[in-house]
Amino acid sequence: MLRISRRNFIKLGMSTTAALASGVGYSKLLMAKELDLGGRSYNHITAAKERISVGTTCSLCRYYTCGALAFVEEGAVVAMGGNPIHPSSRARLCPLGNTSHLKIHDPDRILFPLKRMGPRGSGKWKRITWDDALNEVAGKVRAALDKGKPEEICLNYGRDETDGAIKRFIHTLGSNSIFNTSCHNKKVGMESTWGAEIETPDFAKTRYIINFGANIFETAYPHARRTAASIRENGAKIVTFDPRLSNTAGRSDEWYPIFPGTDGLVALAMSNVIMQEGLADKGFIDTWTNYPYDGLKTYLQQFTPEMAEEKSGVRADVIKRVAIEFAKAMPGTVFTFRGVSAHLFGVYQERACMLLPIITGNVEIKGGYCLPRTIKLSQPAPSLSAAVSTNPASAEYPLPAAASSHLLPFFIKDGRQKAGVLFNYMSNPVYSSPAASYWRDVLKDEKLVPYTVDFSPFMSETAELADLILPDAVSLERHGIVSVPSTLFPTLDVRQPAVKPIGESMDTRFVLQRIIQSIDPDDKKGFKKQWDFKDGEDWVKKNLEGINLADKYKDLKEKGVLPVYERLDPKIRDIVDKGGKPIEAEYGIYKKPLTQGEMEKAKVDLKKGAVIKDGKTIGIVVNGAKLKGFETPSRKIEIYNKGYEKYGFNPLPTWEDVPAHKGLKDGEMVLVTFKWWCHNSSETANTKFLSETIHSNPAWLNRETAKKMGIKDGSLIRLTTPAGYMITKVKTTEGIHPKVVAVSTSAGHSALGRVASINPKAHNAMWSSGKGDEDIKENLWWKDKGVHPNDIIPVSFDPLGGSQAWSDTVVAVSPAKKGDKYGEIKVDNAVHHAFYKETIRWTYKGDIYKKMIEDREKAKAAPKEEEG
Repeated sequence: MLRISRRNFIKLGMSTTAALASGVGYSKLLMAKELDLGGRSYNHITAAKERISVGTTCSLCRYYTCGALAFVEEGAVVAMGGNPIHPSSRARLCPLGNTSHLKIHDPDRILFPLKRMGPRGSGKWKRITWDDALNEVAGKVRAALDKGKPEEICLNYGRDETDGAIKRFIHTLGSNSIFNTSCHNKKVGMESTWGAEIETPDFAKTRYIINFGANIFETAYPHARRTAASIRENGAKIVTFDPRLSNTAGRSDEWYPIFPGTDGLVALAMSNVIMQEGLADKGFIDTWTNYPYDGLKTYLQQFTPEMAEEKSGVRADVIKRVAIEFAKAMPGTVFTFRGVSAHLFGVYQERACMLLPIITGNVEIKGGYCLPRTIKLSQPAPSLSAAVSTNPASAEYPLPAAASSHLLPFFIKDGRQKAGVLFNYMSNPVYSSPAASYWRDVLKDEKLVPYTVDFSPFMSETAELADLILPDAVSLERHGIVSVPSTLFPTLDVRQPAVKPIGESMDTRFVLQRIIQSIDPDDKKGFKKQWDFKDGEDWVKKNLEGINLADKYKDLKEKGVLPVYERLDPKIRDIVDKGGKPIEAEYGIYKKPLTQGEMEKAKVDLKKGAVIKDGKTIGIVVNGAKLKGFETPSRKIEIYNKGYEKYGFNPLPTWEDVPAHKGLKDGEMVLVTFKWWCHNSSETANTKFLSETIHSNPAWLNRETAKKMGIKDGSLIRLTTPAGYMITKVKTTEGIHPKVVAVSTSAGHSALGRVASINPKAHNAMWSSGKGDEDIKENLWWKDKGVHPNDIIPVSFDPLGGSQAWSDTVVAVSPAKKGDKYGEIKVDNAVHHAFYKETIRWTYKGDIYKKMIEDREKAKAAPKEEEG
């Protein structure tokens, strides 16, 4: 605890004055003091009594985790803070993490099991006991198994907060009917290229960042901290290509409002410039990729800066200059996300952008483009047998490891996926999916979905349509263990209850276990033995046993993270070792030598330069050394991917124009969606502290474009797609491409709670705590909850990755018509179904894609006209 005596106060004042005089900002002193106090919290009303801290891990981001501390006072979590020994958070949390404890006592939280009593969506519920609820679910599951139809037991999920238990449950029953909302396009593009599904750039040490369609400063806080440090300490330059002036674009050295879906072409043109200028790393390409330097140089010549300018709107001279700057900067890195991959052929775009750090030799170097660092976890023993059923999505989308949940309602409607029992976990597709209205209609139809169970602590738009709601514990009430590549320092991050689950809420893992025990009480089916754990703590211990770290549980529980990379130095705002020196990440991990155990019974093929074991390449030979390489079939970066070739896709990095974007008419624009810094997709809108900051979502429209169309700032406009229209307000700005309109997907709730739906005077629901919140009742000063666009966004799936092309939707923008009302949405689900049929035709089996390939081959074979 900091103690300030009169003498210390005078010293502090003198040091502050000296710091100001010497140019050291007072804000830095305050930041240093804040970090010095990191990990502690006090009640300053009750004689500065120190609160108890419980190490945990924030769960509100899908791809990043921050070590957190929950501060407990008199049995309640009263504050959150960053864990000062965690290399990701470094004693800090973002607004989502800092308010995560407010979910515990949210007055709209569901506290006991609910059974539907009226038609789906009627809002009529009955409180039932856990025994009755679980017996009912077990009976429905047992009936499907007795029919020999395990594939009719389906799961739709978002983030997995059960450490794999939710998928284990479905697989235990013999089903593989699992659908997930992950960014499969990005994952497929990256994994097929270098063996990992995501990148972890060394932002802290880099000198040049090319940012394609990612929003580092709003949606990737661990990276944001390091990027800010690199700008300050290394003079790093950031160049952002994004149709919208995001917080990241606005803080970049250069921002180019690129036309959606053309990032990959710009990246390929840059790679072409680098190759033609002789700035590529020939040694790295020839040694560590599976495609030769000379062949790649020739191949890339077709992607010229002039061609990229025509499609993207980014000037050719800018493309050339940025390419040369990047190649010469060393080290440099690239970062991508939805702006690149959320398109038809988004997988191609992802691979195109990856090529930049690959050809410049910036892979796995200090300040470069690095592989993710995690500690691989295992499921508790015994291991599961393979699921007996097949997922229907694999027929059209063989490359993704999982099926996209956006396919599921259409598969159900078409009869391709029977859903006798549908489980929904950590997902709100009626709000967050494209063609959300289609999901709504399918879930309302009891013939299509006879029985549905939602594991949810809140009455979301999807939970409203369930037959049974089982209240899940929130993150601060349950155990768990994760390892996410938020930094270059791999960690095991623990979750542990800071408080007990309130009401009758229960960790979903225990719910699943009890269902299994009810179905197979005597273990005759072999189910029960696969769910042999006592409680959440035992589950975590069994996970650790699988990686030989069971003896570290006590340390993990105490610290909240393992390993501990020493301590945070507040003066330099970095993790340092015992001697006070900043710790360095390990680089070049693909160059690690194969171990003696790995080499046992392995053979070396010197001609191929490969180490082969059990018929698989496990390493490569470089200058006589036997090295692990990358996690790809060839153990090299696969610029040329044979798996793509098998299905008729281009095996080399390439770019395809988005067909819907060709020949836009007057008034037609491309709709892009985005998330605000204080919200995630659909979980945070009922937190008043967050929604008070941002609660509406006007459509961003270019100021000059609006002027030409006679649209004034703040007026109502109509956004129309083939599936329907919505009436919303407009925000005119220079911070967006002239042919693009942008709408946030973090607002416009019709459910979730009183704050999210702007219904402060509503009585407490019968399922909640019954405690009113005067702050919500009296101080919910805003009336505008925004308008959610997903009902009118048709589905369009990347034929390689299978995920939604969120940034391809063409909308007609016009002033609102007479009689149009703010918030009005009209939609035709028959059109949504037609779009689904159309997007299936783009898969490798589809007629549109086959014709595209045939036309391209004919064009190649056609005789070229002689010049002159």
